[in-house]
Amino acid sequence: MRPMSRTEPIDRGLAWLAIATAVVTFLMIVIGAITRTSNSGMGCGTYWPLCNGQVVPEFASTQVAIEYGHRLFALLVAIFVGLVAIQAWRKHRTDPRIRTLAVAGVVLYFLQAGLGAITVALSNQWVSVLLHLINSMLLLACYLVLAVAILNPTPEMSRDGGTAPAAVPVIELVLATALAFLVAIIGAAVAGNGAAKACVGWPLCRGEIWPASQGPYQMLNMLHRLAAGGLGILLLLLVIQVWASHDSVPANLRRALYVPSVLYLVQAALGAFIVLINTPEALFVIRSLHVAVAAATWSAMVVASILGWLQQQTVSMKVEEGLAPSMTTSN
Repeated sequence: MRPMSRTEPIDRGLAWLAIATAVVTFLMIVIGAITRTSNSGMGCGTYWPLCNGQVVPEFASTQVAIEYGHRLFALLVAIFVGLVAIQAWRKHRTDPRIRTLAVAGVVLYFLQAGLGAITVALSNQWVSVLLHLINSMLLLACYLVLAVAILNPTPEMSRDGGTAPAAVPVIELVLATALAFLVAIIGAAVAGNGAAKACVGWPLCRGEIWPASQGPYQMLNMLHRLAAGGLGILLLLLVIQVWASHDSVPANLRRALYVPSVLYLVQAALGAFIVLINTPEALFVIRSLHVAVAAATWSAMVVASILGWLQQQTVSMKVEEGLAPSMTTSN
């Protein structure tokens, strides 16, 4: 993706519509987490798209209400996805960047609906639930990338008036984003296999870093912790780089990196609480929040990665045109 040129007008209407679509998609993920942690996934039985054979079911239990609410919210997401696609087609059909992201969003949404139907047909088998979550995270990322790309057509300027070279390597941003995604997905596999409490103690598992002798669920649980630990280390390194090169890092990229760092600390605390707390009501709240913060961390890292990428691409273009210092020039 190449940055938009300075002369291209910013379509703030489409950008805010993309942000709204990302928000409702995020909320759909959170409601999906509530549906799973409250064991409401089969509240509508094996019927889809109907609920217990009806368009509007009898709300005989809380599980029916939660699952039906989840499906209604998915329809709200469909409306926003459609609005973005219509707006992109009307005003940006000749722009391959916007057109591609808008089409990708529609495709991912229909895939999401199909995976939802499969999940219901398979009575919420953990693999189908996992694929459902993976696709929803990609759908969320699609609209975040679209919004950031529209709102950031040109790089921010350094304090001396020149184009600021990228002080944070994009490869590190992408790796941290991939780790944030991996942490969320492995966490879903842990929950789907009932392995959330397989390890006794925290952060180690019965005093072991890799509990191979304790069983597969313990190893899965510890894999989640190790991935989270790797993400924490990488985020710390990124924050140190940003702090050391403060004047060379655009303000929006700095903010985009500080946010996931704070979210990570919250996520780690929630993970510890899941292991250490046994009250069912508290666990329901904490596990739901755990998924929500994981999705928020992933979202923040997607934004940081696309900002870093756009900054690097724009500076490269300026270097080619002889309008900016080389990427290797010291600050």
